[in-house]
Amino acid sequence: MEKEIATLPLDNLTESKLIEISNDPLFNLVLNSVKDGIMICDRNGIVLFINEEYTRFTGVEQEDIIGKYVGDVRKGARLPDALRAGQPLRGIRRKVNNIEYIADIHPIIAKSMVIGGIAVTHDVTEIVSLSNKITIYSSKMKEFHKALYSLNDIIGVNIQIEKIKKQINQISLSDAPVMIVGESGTGKELFAHAIHNASTRKEESFVAINCAAFSPHLLLSELFGYEEGAFTGAQKGGKLGLFEIANNGTLFLDEIGDLEIELQSKMLRVLESHEFIKVGGTKPIKVDTRIISATNKNLDQLIVDMKFRSDLFYRLNVVHLEIPPLRSRLEDIPCMVDHCLKKLSKKFKRMLMISPEAVARLTKHKFPGNVRELFNILEFAANSCDNGRIETEHLPVIKDQPTSSDLSGIVRISERELISKTLNRHENSVKGKRMAAQELGISLATLYNKIKQYGISQR
Repeated sequence: MEKEIATLPLDNLTESKLIEISNDPLFNLVLNSVKDGIMICDRNGIVLFINEEYTRFTGVEQEDIIGKYVGDVRKGARLPDALRAGQPLRGIRRKVNNIEYIADIHPIIAKSMVIGGIAVTHDVTEIVSLSNKITIYSSKMKEFHKALYSLNDIIGVNIQIEKIKKQINQISLSDAPVMIVGESGTGKELFAHAIHNASTRKEESFVAINCAAFSPHLLLSELFGYEEGAFTGAQKGGKLGLFEIANNGTLFLDEIGDLEIELQSKMLRVLESHEFIKVGGTKPIKVDTRIISATNKNLDQLIVDMKFRSDLFYRLNVVHLEIPPLRSRLEDIPCMVDHCLKKLSKKFKRMLMISPEAVARLTKHKFPGNVRELFNILEFAANSCDNGRIETEHLPVIKDQPTSSDLSGIVRISERELISKTLNRHENSVKGKRMAAQELGISLATLYNKIKQYGISQR
């Protein structure tokens, strides 16, 4: 309901005093010294005064507006609304030419009656410009730190791969930390990309860092950033850390097993408190970042050796994904070869094909380098063939491996025999099994499952 506003005759003393003050030279001098734009009207919206800053904001000169109804001179003016309602209006955004400003409008009330109104305008051009720059920078930052792969890029019909893809879908609405383990070259980063793109954070940044690629001091600066002057050589203005860049998104920590023990403590604090302090800083910074980590190391053994904190491991290992090596899913090789050749065809800008004999030769290879090795072999072959068709002779020299029956009849090396031989090289104890698991590139829990599955007894 609109507030009832009493009306006063024009010759009322209070309103006359307002008009008188508006024409006072000292009053004019004071308000022209203010760096905000000011306009004063009587209760009917007739302009009594504007200062020089108001003219700068709007381009309206005194002779064009004083003595006139504000709504006639300033189309869309809101001051008449404030006069009618007897209530202030705040934060009204306007733009004239290249100047953006915000107006706060207040009725002037004396003895419960509106006798006029005042509009105070604040120049926010620089603030808006800075805000736009930050928005553009943030958008570019997200574009630069973007997950490139989805579940569709995970190629394979192997039952373990299908199970992992299903698990990724199941955790798509979760922000739980994910630990990805597997041998080097199995494509752990590909799975990390897919997890991010399947999550509710997919529109935000996906930031990846290899923990083994930096010294502890540099890694600390990369993860948490630093303030200006934090150390010799620190860039002017300081630096954003990857945790800050990944805020609301995902931070992928590859080779987490190489993280120094001191940094592990700092990482644990971030996971527990969701805040960190920049190098050389004092103010805690809040972050909402999902952590995905990966390693090809045996973290169980590192914990036993006191090289990895068990409390950090439990924080990171909420969701556990174990990527199988390529030698245990040879049924995936034909479709993976097809996928790789499509990518290489785009790279070389010519259609690439492969003969059945060449594919058969690939299925006999052990692939110690896993998926990465397969791609490198095909890239080598693509550079070796002349007509775009890869034959056996175009493949690099690879040793044939003996074949044996397994789940689908195509796994070459008996998993049971390999595990048995590895176990027999170590003592029959928990420590010995940990060492065997590390040698096999699997977790201790997986090793126990295999021992039970195959009924393996240790000498």
